Amino acid sequence: MSEEDRLEVLRAAIDKTDKELLKLLNQRMELACRVGRIKAEQGLLLFDPGREEAILERLAAASEGPIPESSLRAVYREIFSASRRLQYDFQVAYLGPAWTNSHLAALSLYGHSARYLPSPSLEDAFDNLLKGKVHVAVVPLENSLQGGVGHTLDLLYERDVKVIHESYLEIAHYLCANSGGIEDLKRLYGHPQALEQCRRWILENLRQVESFECSSTAQAAQLAKKDAVGAAICNLYAAVQYGLQTLAERIEDHPENITRFFVLGNQLNSPTGNDKTSLLFAVPDQPGALHAALEAFARYQVNLTRIESRPNRLFPWQYLFYADLEGHLEDEAIGKALERFRQQTTFLKILGSYPRQDPRRPVRLDKEQARSLAAQLPRLSQEARA
Repeated sequence: MSEEDRLEVLRAAIDKTDKELLKLLNQRMELACRVGRIKAEQGLLLFDPGREEAILERLAAASEGPIPESSLRAVYREIFSASRRLQYDFQVAYLGPAWTNSHLAALSLYGHSARYLPSPSLEDAFDNLLKGKVHVAVVPLENSLQGGVGHTLDLLYERDVKVIHESYLEIAHYLCANSGGIEDLKRLYGHPQALEQCRRWILENLRQVESFECSSTAQAAQLAKKDAVGAAICNLYAAVQYGLQTLAERIEDHPENITRFFVLGNQLNSPTGNDKTSLLFAVPDQPGALHAALEAFARYQVNLTRIESRPNRLFPWQYLFYADLEGHLEDEAIGKALERFRQQTTFLKILGSYPRQDPRRPVRLDKEQARSLAAQLPRLSQEARA
């Protein structure tokens, strides 16, 4: 058999497999629709991130390859997204405009079948959820290099929302412009964090270029598009969206630049067996108060994975603490620890329990993904503006 004949045999086998997959996908969608109808009739939550995460964990454990787990999750993310779209119009707010890193984090969680609402500010993202305009909101919480996003922590204290999911996204910075080379540039646009994260590269390569701070990486790309001698520090998706050329790749000063995002909602999650719980609290202004409060977690062997202090905007010279715990609110040890912990605090707000993600395995968005996006841009941009 010739190589061409062997190729045709393989292609025929792929076509047959695709036909079988299509049949099974439609069967799955029909089952999902039936589940959605039952949930609606019984007044149950339509969206359960814990259930989706449990499915992904089960499939990853059962997979015999060769598909890697990251690709398996990407495929099923779109299957979940299409299933939700058949059941109801799932809407997601994010810190906009379109093609910011917050938008990419939302896409990595909810796929391309969801409807996305860009929010000009973090307050708008929170309020769009509280006003019922969306089902969930995706907001940045912390960066591996620059720490917590203080504004998000402030709003978590002030607004009545629940944390229902988290996501870690690798942040990759590119220098993009209309045309020409680095030597032609006179102006550089970027979000303050992006400029800071590329500071050494900028000093070495763009010392004579004037920098301008923007509200987002997407706005930087928009400004660079209008400036013949300007460039933007942005992600590749924004560059594709605004028709910019890449002048330099991965210009961030440090590898493993990762941002953690919170998904906000209105419900409480059921346990998955691999969860995290987040808190905001305050303690009395006296010696040893914080130590006395945290002793509750040591007593019941609850692992405290993060703690950060933050000035209380409503009460000057008073401080709030943000903390992450391993486990779910319904876990016996967590329940006992929090009961004791509450007695040592002057304020306690339980933000929620949610499926725990691994920061060492963030979502990575590469060049091929960005290029494949180009064909989808008209539809996705229209949905982002809708």
